[in-house]
Amino acid sequence: MKPIKIDNEEIKKVIFSGQDFIQIGNRKFILFEVDQIKEPNMYEVTDSDEEKQLLKALEHENPVLSEEEITRMLGDQK
Repeated sequence: MKPIKIDNEEIKKVIFSGQDFIQIGNRKFILFEVDQIKEPNMYEVTDSDEEKQLLKALEHENPVLSEEEITRMLGDQK
């Protein structure tokens, strides 16, 4: 997984505005910060509030993902 670098000041303001989601057209994207990415499609979330928000979004906004897939993507957080 390769990160996309964003230099546009207007987009950076939106990302750092504190909102949980951005919407582009009809699609919504969740915003959360990761400290590091251990391997492709694996995220380490260190902030408990961010983890709760991510779990809520994954459980409610992405019905395509099974609980097993969500757990695998988050890795062993406990």
